[in-house]
Amino acid sequence: MKQKLLYFLILFAIVTGALFQPNQAEAQTRNVYWDGILMVPGQAGKIKVLKPINLWKRTSSGLVFERVLKVGEQYRVYRYDELYGGQYGLGGNMYITKIAGYVEYKTPSKAKLQELALAQGTPSTGPGNSTSLFPTEPTPNLTGGKVLSQSVTQIAPGIRKKYFDIDGEIGKQNLFVIDYDGKTANIELKTELAKDQLIGLETTSSQANGVKQDDSYHVVAGVNADYFDSQGQPIDLMMMEGSIVSTPQTSINELAVLGIKADGKAVIGAPQVSMNVSVNGQQSYAINSVNRKRLANQLVVYTRDFAATTNTNGLGTEVRVKVESGKLNGKEILTGTVIENVTGVGNAILNRNEIILSGHNFASQFLQTIQVGDKIEINTSFTPAEWNDVREAVSGRYHLVKNGTLQTIQVAGVAPRTAVGIRSDGSIFTAVIDGRTSNSKGLTLQNTAKLMKDLGANYAMTFDGGGSSTVVTRELGNDKVTVVNKPSDGYERSVSNTLLFISKYKTSTLNTIAPTSNVLEVFQGAAYTDLSVPVKGIDQYMNPVAVSGIGKVTSAALTSSGGKQVVSASPGTYDGVVTYDGKSTTIKLVVTNSLDSIVASDSYLQVQKGQAIQLSAKGMKNGQAVLTEAAAFNWTATGGTVQANGKYTAQNKDGIGTITIKYGSKSITIPVIVGEVAPTILESFNKGILNYEATGDRVKSVSVQEVVNDRDGTKALKLVYDFTGTSGTSGAYVKAKTNLTISTPPKKIGMWVKGDGKGNWLRAQLVDATGKVIQLDLDKNVNWTDWKFVEASVPTGLTYPLKMDLPIRYMQTENTNKSNGEIIIDDIQAIYKD
Repeated sequence: MKQKLLYFLILFAIVTGALFQPNQAEAQTRNVYWDGILMVPGQAGKIKVLKPINLWKRTSSGLVFERVLKVGEQYRVYRYDELYGGQYGLGGNMYITKIAGYVEYKTPSKAKLQELALAQGTPSTGPGNSTSLFPTEPTPNLTGGKVLSQSVTQIAPGIRKKYFDIDGEIGKQNLFVIDYDGKTANIELKTELAKDQLIGLETTSSQANGVKQDDSYHVVAGVNADYFDSQGQPIDLMMMEGSIVSTPQTSINELAVLGIKADGKAVIGAPQVSMNVSVNGQQSYAINSVNRKRLANQLVVYTRDFAATTNTNGLGTEVRVKVESGKLNGKEILTGTVIENVTGVGNAILNRNEIILSGHNFASQFLQTIQVGDKIEINTSFTPAEWNDVREAVSGRYHLVKNGTLQTIQVAGVAPRTAVGIRSDGSIFTAVIDGRTSNSKGLTLQNTAKLMKDLGANYAMTFDGGGSSTVVTRELGNDKVTVVNKPSDGYERSVSNTLLFISKYKTSTLNTIAPTSNVLEVFQGAAYTDLSVPVKGIDQYMNPVAVSGIGKVTSAALTSSGGKQVVSASPGTYDGVVTYDGKSTTIKLVVTNSLDSIVASDSYLQVQKGQAIQLSAKGMKNGQAVLTEAAAFNWTATGGTVQANGKYTAQNKDGIGTITIKYGSKSITIPVIVGEVAPTILESFNKGILNYEATGDRVKSVSVQEVVNDRDGTKALKLVYDFTGTSGTSGAYVKAKTNLTISTPPKKIGMWVKGDGKGNWLRAQLVDATGKVIQLDLDKNVNWTDWKFVEASVPTGLTYPLKMDLPIRYMQTENTNKSNGEIIIDDIQAIYKD
């Protein structure tokens, strides 16, 4: 008894040790407990056992019973999915089935999650910021349409990528949203400039991937930003890393700017900028702009962010200043020392850590008073004053929502759109709506405003739209961003600047995995030896971790049979699990029965009576054989029997039959000839000749008549023609109004013909199922005047069924042999043996 008790205690210690095993995250400065259980990052909740319930372990073969949990036991819960009727994941592939009255599940409060976040130095994992890679969210209610489907992916702590398929008022819409909760630590928004200067253009993805990154600095998403001129310069205010890159040009009543403050908070408004320069603490002169074209009487500050040179003419003065401290923003004073003063030259070279003061006329006269060695100070201030705290800024054009109020925009036109919004809780999101395609129409600016308000914006504005509208994200497991929408130009357009989402969480160890695609298509009835998908490694912050391998897929939609996984579920979408190196994640299995075509191992069969033959089939999709399991197809037969595995057994008598292979909406029929099959009469004319008409080329006259033949006393068709007086190849044809059909491949086509001895050429014309035209030469010299049976071999490799559209083509190619006459046709037939 003691030995059994000791064994039980050891087993209990092993299992619970796996469930509560400490990890790197638990090695914290301050532990956080919740109802007596130590909390760890990634924990979604906890569960308490109310009645004895089984503990299960998930394996590649299904659930394996571990033990019965006792009343009062508590466990951390890391995940929940719908497999096996719904189960809570406890870690280590251990699961408890959700059964009402047997377990009590709770989630931690926001305060408790914040306490854990502070203790760990990691972001909160509360509602709206789940550590699940594919969290679920409520479907938004839209005034301009209905959300048909949506998907959410956590791409970094506090940042989610969302996709919405919308049935809108004017048609389909595809919406892509990047959503930052505005509070998670180590996340920042920054602006980026094409080719690292104002003059020039570069794609959004290239700008994002061109940012210098390391294991603690990751670009995870971005969108195109400001409108731009013909040189690629953004139109209005831009700030990077706490310094003005360009001052605005648009009138204040039309200006729209997004600003990111030093504390990460966002603001949308129309700031005014005031700047002046003083020399040696005395003279002060107003600065007109930063990095803009120098106009008459203006004083402009140029930095290396503009271009390689100032691009100015020689009608002015340019003072070079070595920057010693400060930046061009509302919180700092830029100070420096004059190291050069040049008049009448222009186009000064721009260097890093220097500025050029460039003036024309009155401004030039002021600059000429400055000496090398003088001390320069530049003061900058914004109105409203809150913009003095802004460190990153990028502009757009139209205000969509102001202080929760929808704005009225009198601009017509439906197009792709890019917009940015700020919610009352401080969260920031961008929205890209594709347009100009059948899959996504695009929106008017007014409807874009409604959409942004529906998505929660308290303030919102547009960025550049149309072909510029682009959103890029770092897909799970990747180290670079890629374009996720479909720009309307058909390719990614180069733009002036971008707004980027940055994660500053240092890459850690492997925490979980992600399939290369979170949707796997499988085919109903298919049997897979080892259903698997490539996987990518991810740390706890959604940063990529290098792994090499594939993950095994399990699902309730699959059953084990003969060492294989058989798709036993009906068409639909099912939950699945991908497992690799002890790590698991979810995947959606889409069970389908949709194929492009079915290809059979034999196009037709000719077998002996009672003969058995094994057939196979392949289901084709996108040029690939995706289904080869015979039992997945539905097999039916006439003229014999066929088993579910494709084995056909012919009947014990001569005849013609078929084997039909079906899967979903696709089917293919194989003709079968059993034993010695007599010819099939395709047309006897005993019902008359109403189905036939006469046509011709280069003929004086042609007609068809119904006659009683003198061969067997039945009805026949007479073709009467007159080729006299014509030149070139003449032809008299019998055309079938409803084509004769040949479903079973014959060896030959034959018919009885009473000739007229005129030496003409007798042919028949067929068309196969692909549209291929086949000419059969029955006789090249009709030199007989009595009845004669003629036949022609049918080529192999045709696609059935065949259609006989011209049963008779009676032709003469030589002008010297042109004549008139008549022939009689009877019993056109398909012949199945040599």
